[in-house]
Amino acid sequence: MMLLGKLQNKVQEVMDEYPWYKGLVDGEKTNYNLQNLPLMSSKTLETFYYNQPIDPSWTVYRTSGTSSGRRKAILYSEEDDKYYVDIKTKLFGELIAGSGCKRALADMGTGHAANTALTIFERLGLEKSSIPFELPIEQHIEQLKAFKPDLLYTMPSILDHIVYAAGNPREFGIRKIILVGEIAPPEWQRNMAGLFGIEPRDIIDTYGSIEIGTIAYYSHDHGRYIFADGIFAEGIGVQELDEEVRPLRNNESILVLTSTVRKMLPALRFVTYDVVRDFRPVMIDGVEQQSFESIVKRVGQELKHGEKISLYDIEQVVYRHIEDAIIRVKVKNNALSIYIKSKSVKPSIIPVIKEEIRECIPEIGMMIRNHLLDDIEIIIVAKGESLASGQVKNKKLYYQKNKAKVDINIQGGILSTIGKTPLIKLNNLFQNSEFEVYAKMELLNPGGSAKDRPALRMIHEAWKEGNIGPGTTIIESSSGNMAISLAMICQYLGLRFISVVDPRTTTTNLQILKALTAKIDFVSEPDPETGEYLPARLNRVQRLLEEIPGSYWPNQYANVNNYLSHYHTTMKEIVTELGEVDYLFCSVSTCGTIRGLAEYVRDQGLKTKIVAVDAEGSSIFGGNKEKRRFPGLGAGIVPPFCRTDLIDRIVHVSDLDIVKECRALAQNESILAGASSGANLAAVRLMEQELAPGAVCAVILHDKGERYLDTVYSDPWIQNEFGQEFSADGGDVLA
Repeated sequence: MMLLGKLQNKVQEVMDEYPWYKGLVDGEKTNYNLQNLPLMSSKTLETFYYNQPIDPSWTVYRTSGTSSGRRKAILYSEEDDKYYVDIKTKLFGELIAGSGCKRALADMGTGHAANTALTIFERLGLEKSSIPFELPIEQHIEQLKAFKPDLLYTMPSILDHIVYAAGNPREFGIRKIILVGEIAPPEWQRNMAGLFGIEPRDIIDTYGSIEIGTIAYYSHDHGRYIFADGIFAEGIGVQELDEEVRPLRNNESILVLTSTVRKMLPALRFVTYDVVRDFRPVMIDGVEQQSFESIVKRVGQELKHGEKISLYDIEQVVYRHIEDAIIRVKVKNNALSIYIKSKSVKPSIIPVIKEEIRECIPEIGMMIRNHLLDDIEIIIVAKGESLASGQVKNKKLYYQKNKAKVDINIQGGILSTIGKTPLIKLNNLFQNSEFEVYAKMELLNPGGSAKDRPALRMIHEAWKEGNIGPGTTIIESSSGNMAISLAMICQYLGLRFISVVDPRTTTTNLQILKALTAKIDFVSEPDPETGEYLPARLNRVQRLLEEIPGSYWPNQYANVNNYLSHYHTTMKEIVTELGEVDYLFCSVSTCGTIRGLAEYVRDQGLKTKIVAVDAEGSSIFGGNKEKRRFPGLGAGIVPPFCRTDLIDRIVHVSDLDIVKECRALAQNESILAGASSGANLAAVRLMEQELAPGAVCAVILHDKGERYLDTVYSDPWIQNEFGQEFSADGGDVLA
């Protein structure tokens, strides 16, 4: 933990320099706790820091820009610059100690690191030179040959081009390479060391930012990044950030930094938006120091898509097989294209790389295996062809550029009523039980189901990103509820909607869709290979997308906004109202709802047990495929969103038990709910003996029962399907 005295001094320093900070904390306090201080987020800096008047005596460095195209001014005082050079000089001296380096060359971009490189070399007593990155690669090679540096200070993307253009990198005579800028995965470092004829430990990756300065360096002895002097680090979860960022893996966290030496930036709990893995302290020479294993990606509102993919994981796979690869990755509508330029690549290795990428990014791999996404595309760039940029220094990760945007109002009209559904205690249905059961009334959403939440978020995010707009045709495969939610939203926003359905879609749902002016596209035959309707519907969606210009597929099965809608709203609402919840019962189909609920529980450190309720005959959790009577419950495949590690208990319920509980709910609580709601209640019944006295249970009532009047609430249908009938009062089934 950061020393108490240093923290108090830092807080006072920030308040003295930035009076607005007093308004964020209790400025009258004399003792502060780090975790109780506000995070210095991009929103806070945008509000107070980036727009402040600039003193002419300060040095101004500008960021290279974000997806918004804005370059932000970062201020350095003379004292800041001195500390920056002092820390880097000390670090570089330690990194090259005993190496015999006498000549150093800086080959990098503009900015703080480039501007101070020659000063640092001079202080280390090294003969110095530099190359502007704007020069053609041929001139980089010429200067390297002429100057023959012992130490090369550069960026990974520049080094890629040097290796590709050089006949033999060993001829430069380089002994040490210090890196700054993009992530340098260990596999890449090992490959580069071999190409230059040096040891892997002779390549040192340093991590810094224009805002903070030098942050950490990679220690080959420990296989980890160790933080530099003057830096105190924290690893936080997305729930602490209070921004809409998709959940991280269990061993990942967002890096937050406090600098005791940085003055002209309020570097107190500064959010880097960099995601690190395995953040923890290690012992170095008997002293505990903070460290992390790797930087895998960035998150945040400005990156738009940055949270969707880890370039680090992809590079690790490619460099494992191709030592001289230059990589560019493009992402468009969840489709992944990887461009590789190499003099040694063999076509036979491409399938291996594809499979390993599928495995290291499980969500993508599962979507591909279930035919919900096209396969990863790996493109070998021919000799003489350029990559995404012609410059020597360039980005490695590219996203589809946003189209022209038109404002969208999702707060008006019927859309403003989505979410914030009531939570009621089922007093009568479980009156003889020693535990309590509360129903989250998702059926009271305006579209009649929990699907309103993901439908709204998917449309809103697609609109924000420029993927849809006025005149777009939305196409989705749905057995009912998602289709109705999308039809309602599209009708309000003036978008055309096509729903691809199959014979299991109820007459009532079809009538609702028609009333909302949706066009219905009917798939009458299941997929011949699997016998399932879902693959057949998805194939039909793809054909429609090809036929209809300006069409868009939200893809509820693979769109992360499906489960993020529940992560950011549904579970938060339940916890806010109930406090501690012991058991949460949620039926599964696409697994979007349960994924969002479960990830919130995990990230918040709650003790809630997640119970997944599945239909008998569903294959989601490895069961044998059998007849399932109710759409929207169970699936014939393992959905991409299924995460068994987030689930504490799986309960399978029969169609007959579903009917019983739906009818019991209507009789005892006057709530007419759909089949998946009855499934959750049936699961509570099956676990009744396991639930401790006083336990608080929450069940999701997913949709309205009016959509099941022809099935669940139809006595002739029950008689025909089960050979049984209900008593006259609609209660228990009679033999």
